[in-house]
Amino acid sequence: MLWNEKVWDLFENCYWTPRYVGLKSIPKRYWAIQEDRISIPKELVNADGLLYTRRTKAALIREELSCQEEILNHFFNIAFAICSDDVISRLLFRPLSISDRGPFVSLGREIASRYGWPSGENVTQQDGLFLSERSLIGVELKLGSTSWPEQVAKYLALMVLEEGISGRKENLGLLFIVPESALKNHWRKIGLQSSAIDLRFLEKLDKTKLPTRIKKLFDEKAEHVAAVLSRVNLSAVSWLELRDEIVRVEAENSEPKDQTLLRLLAGLRAQIEAHQGTGVGKLGEG
Repeated sequence: MLWNEKVWDLFENCYWTPRYVGLKSIPKRYWAIQEDRISIPKELVNADGLLYTRRTKAALIREELSCQEEILNHFFNIAFAICSDDVISRLLFRPLSISDRGPFVSLGREIASRYGWPSGENVTQQDGLFLSERSLIGVELKLGSTSWPEQVAKYLALMVLEEGISGRKENLGLLFIVPESALKNHWRKIGLQSSAIDLRFLEKLDKTKLPTRIKKLFDEKAEHVAAVLSRVNLSAVSWLELRDEIVRVEAENSEPKDQTLLRLLAGLRAQIEAHQGTGVGKLGEG
């Protein structure tokens, strides 16, 4: 069984054991049923929270989640948090024409404390953010939804914040991974003619769609934002292209000593092939 299947086992386990995610069941002996209404003692629920009920069966959970960008993002982040630097460089940095062998750090939810955001404040959430001594790139994953200019602004803000902590980077990049059918109109959706970007891009932003902290950052760090725009490389690849490159890496690392890498890549590839919206079929089909 590939490791991505183990992750699906975890989802199913949480479904059957909701206490693992902070939920509790309320036994029927506490219910008061009156015609079409059910009431329960208020001390059994969180007065400031929400009430939940199962709306689907366990057998359908995977089918439902297998079309969600956020779920594929989790598989992506697990794989690239473990992946070797040379593979990260090849799969994520090379499409941006950035030559960097690492070592790389994958930044996730810890950016909130790293950048000094108040606890619980959801300023922005990147799909992927990879840092080395010389480089910083963002990775935005797309399935059915389209891209828009303010998504680019999110990563520009993160680059400004990160350079404020770890210093100016020689290489900056933002890689979009999208269905092959979305490549043709991708840059137009973002408000660009091509992957080239300059200061005029800021004029196209709808400031009402930006979090308050990002708007403030853009106002206070206008020169730094301009400097980031002058250095950042943009690129877009399809999920099919990414899958095919993974296959090539697998073929080049077939020795027994590469067993761990091969298992990691096989699980990631399998999830890309199975996830609805990537536009990628299994090998021989896509």
